Amino acid sequence: MQPDYKVINASAGSGKTYALVQNLLAICLKYPSQADKIRNILALTFTNKAANEMKHRIIDWLKKFSLETYESNNDLINIEIKLKNEGFTIPLKELHERSKKMLDYVLHHYSTLNISTIDKFNSKLVRSFAQELGLAQNFNLEINAEPFLIEAVDKMLEDIGEENKISEAFMDFVNYTLDNNDRIDLNKTLYNSAKEYVQDKHYFQLNENKNFDWDVYEHTKKNLRKSIKELREDSLKIADQAMTLLQEKDLNVGDFADGKNGIGGFFEKFIDKKIPLLYETIEQELAREEKIRKGASSKSKNREAEILEILDFLLDHRKKIIENHVEAEKKEKILNALLPLKVNKDIQDKLAEIEQENDLVLLSKFNVMIHENLRKEPTAFIYEKIGTKFSHYFFDEFQDTSLLQWQNFLPLRDHAISQEHMSFTLVGDPKQSIYRFRGGDSQLMLDIINHKENAPVKAKVENLENNYRSAKNIVDFNNKLYDYMSQFTETEHQEIFGKGSHQKAKSDMEGRVRINLIENATKKSQYYESTSEKMRDDIETCLAQGFRFSDITILCRGNFDIFTFSQLLGNQKVNYKGDDVYIKTISESGLTLNLSLTLLALTEFLKWEENPKNLQFAVKMLYYLKVLGRIEMDDFSNEIMEILALKTKSKMEVSIFEKYGLQLQSKDLLQLNLYNFIEHFLQEFSVKDKETDFLFNYLEMLFAYSQNAGSTLKEFLKYWAEEANSKTIQASENVDAVQIMTIHKSKGLEFPVVLLPMKNAAGSKKSSYWFETSSEELLSSVNVHFFDTTLEIYDPEIATFNYENSYQEKIDDFCLQYVATTRAAEQLFFYIEQPNKTTNHLEIYDFLASKIPRNEAGELQLSFDLYRVSAENLNKQTAQKSTEFTTKAIHLTMDKDKYPDAIKIATPTKSYQNRVEKVRMGIFTHEILARINTAKDVEKVLESYVLEGIITHEENTEIKDRIFNIIHNENYATYFKENQTVINEKDLMISENGTSSIYRPDRLIETENGMIIIDFKTGDPQKKHQLQLDEYQSVLEKLGKKVIQSQIIYV
Repeated sequence: MQPDYKVINASAGSGKTYALVQNLLAICLKYPSQADKIRNILALTFTNKAANEMKHRIIDWLKKFSLETYESNNDLINIEIKLKNEGFTIPLKELHERSKKMLDYVLHHYSTLNISTIDKFNSKLVRSFAQELGLAQNFNLEINAEPFLIEAVDKMLEDIGEENKISEAFMDFVNYTLDNNDRIDLNKTLYNSAKEYVQDKHYFQLNENKNFDWDVYEHTKKNLRKSIKELREDSLKIADQAMTLLQEKDLNVGDFADGKNGIGGFFEKFIDKKIPLLYETIEQELAREEKIRKGASSKSKNREAEILEILDFLLDHRKKIIENHVEAEKKEKILNALLPLKVNKDIQDKLAEIEQENDLVLLSKFNVMIHENLRKEPTAFIYEKIGTKFSHYFFDEFQDTSLLQWQNFLPLRDHAISQEHMSFTLVGDPKQSIYRFRGGDSQLMLDIINHKENAPVKAKVENLENNYRSAKNIVDFNNKLYDYMSQFTETEHQEIFGKGSHQKAKSDMEGRVRINLIENATKKSQYYESTSEKMRDDIETCLAQGFRFSDITILCRGNFDIFTFSQLLGNQKVNYKGDDVYIKTISESGLTLNLSLTLLALTEFLKWEENPKNLQFAVKMLYYLKVLGRIEMDDFSNEIMEILALKTKSKMEVSIFEKYGLQLQSKDLLQLNLYNFIEHFLQEFSVKDKETDFLFNYLEMLFAYSQNAGSTLKEFLKYWAEEANSKTIQASENVDAVQIMTIHKSKGLEFPVVLLPMKNAAGSKKSSYWFETSSEELLSSVNVHFFDTTLEIYDPEIATFNYENSYQEKIDDFCLQYVATTRAAEQLFFYIEQPNKTTNHLEIYDFLASKIPRNEAGELQLSFDLYRVSAENLNKQTAQKSTEFTTKAIHLTMDKDKYPDAIKIATPTKSYQNRVEKVRMGIFTHEILARINTAKDVEKVLESYVLEGIITHEENTEIKDRIFNIIHNENYATYFKENQTVINEKDLMISENGTSSIYRPDRLIETENGMIIIDFKTGDPQKKHQLQLDEYQSVLEKLGKKVIQSQIIYV
């Protein structure tokens, strides 16, 4: 029996999903009468999007294989060839017949498709073993750990004053940091530490430290402090001895070679500063020793014999001081990591209490639970519990798998590769491993590819060498770039980035690679300003070549870059379709909740609600509402002083209502829960058609948070301050705008044109890593940041720690750059900051240095194309993807009753309350019109309203009559015809002059000749209705759409 264990090394654009689906369907179609074979296949990915894409492609292929045109289907032909190469000769017609049966099975048993994320599979596994794990049968799965971590930290801090050991430890820690002139935010330090340690990537180290209790903590802390003190005192004593010797010999600093920089100056400076002078390279240290050994200075050559007599003694003292300093620094690092490490266990204990009280389990705990409880269970027992026996496994994006996840799967892997008619396939690309900060360990895949894995059999390696995404020149550029960069890597990465990553371009396009070199200025903002100007020119050039704004994507390292480029580009104009227009940008990562004026005002109000005597919250709230446009204040200072003069919150709220129509009093509000309370005031603060995306994302976050039983306003405000305010929002799609996103977000995606800014700066070195504490009893390791580089040459342990982790960070940068440079299909633009006078931090600049052309004057050309391409071939080549619109009516209700007499439970963002019957019917008619495309949709939508209890059967009949009267009206019938492209209640976000606005027409119809705008209104005709329609038309025209008709329909 030949074990079927395979690893597919899939570089960017190599058709990884294609290979996965092909392998999966080949297994299913290999034998007759096994249409249900797919239920025994488990395919795991890292995102729901990837899982859904795989499911969609499987069904799409099976549908096409089932058509009578199957004989010309290349995908089916490729499966036939693949099976033939494996020794199975199956006629195409037979594969066609098997595909039909399989499609029928899949469509009737869709739930048996075991294609999901690893987290979802783990959830299924844990639920199946709930009883064995001691969990409630219907436990709640909590994805978001942050609110519970904040609560756990608070609970632990509450023990200060009650638990003596904890109290003493914290007070001691605070006093120690103050004595050393440090300042510390205890709550934030502990929360950040807990947030880091809750990740399963720390499991093994924490498990090795499981016996590190309060007694061990106290013992270790005292020993470390004592050692540090002794080492520092010993060094001062040694320095004093050296200086005393010089006095006895009647020698001074200037008598020694190199004067103040010599051996005498070393001791003098050490006594003054308490820190020895160290060097970063061994060459510098050896050069210093060489100068010292010259003995006397030129002016004191007559005393050289005396100096040489004591020189070895002084050099030994110098060496001892340096050794003491290095050892003290090492111990200081360990000491500072002790409390967060010890407290982590207490926080985890508190977290466990919270989980038990609320019958919930954090998603981040699943891998640990499986590892500790299920990993050694017999495979047959696991299959029995989850109800399915898997014969074939596919593990996608394997380079991002953590060590713990992989160890949990090893029993299933070993079982699969030891049995006949079973298989285990890994798919990934170590060059795209960009999630190490989450625990992704690409070393696992590297070891499997390089046959270094400890496994029963070695995996067969399959390289996907073709690139179906990028144009020829882009593929060639990446081949050469990473071949060059591979020389800066260790052996195991050289093949991966070098020859092993070379791809063959399958695209017929030539493609463009354009380099822009940006001057390295001392002013940080200069890079962004210069780059945005270059980007403006390149964007305009692309638009002239037939590209749209939405074809262009800017990839950034972080949110600061996104926000800065969005601001700068939004203020610049380009020529687009004959008009000078502002560059429109859209971003997800750069838009955080704390940028919303509505939410800032709401937060200040909630703080005021929690602390009524603190009037600064009221001032800030009114300021944000004024800027938002929710209230009008002609003289802000005077009006604020008048309100503040009232002194009490209740009087101020009455005044605010009388002056600005803002109802802040909550005494009559029926408070069902925290969500109901905050949502009520969000409605009060919101302005129609402003910041809608922010508000819906906020409500989604709030709803998730409020599911935590007993959540209070105080706790929510803390969660907002610590975590939620910086959450990014999902921006509207289907807008013709330049996308700006992080490189991490772009993974797995492709774009016609990519703009890539690259600052020439050193890495931040902010990450922390586990450092083994060989000298400390009962303490295996601590989590620390990098050591100062000047300590490296004096201590091999520190040198190894810094080097290994610096190298990993360098590989992280290489991987991130690889992902960025392989997203473009047609054109790739770089904006590379040149090195400063002393240092270059970008290998890509060195790669390009010899390729930079010069002008006639011999000066470097700062903008140039790497490949010569004709103007005709620079025009857009890829076909425009048609945008599909679906009917999804979503709106934030602004006119609901503030004080309902009765409450009907509804979805988080919608509630329907009793109103005057005429208005009520009008509102529902408006809503349903916004959810239908044609007359065929009416019955289905109305039925859903009846089933949900939103309307009665009698109301159903009345609303149906009203809707059909409109649809069949000869003036309106054309707007509800079939086979039209209809866009219902879709946000239009436009950025102009640095300001973003959102518009939402009720209904847009896209025709060959242009757009038709429809707006539904209740009540009597008003002039403002037409003004709103005119505004929609203006926005669409700014977005490059032609409007041929607009119509208001009164319902």
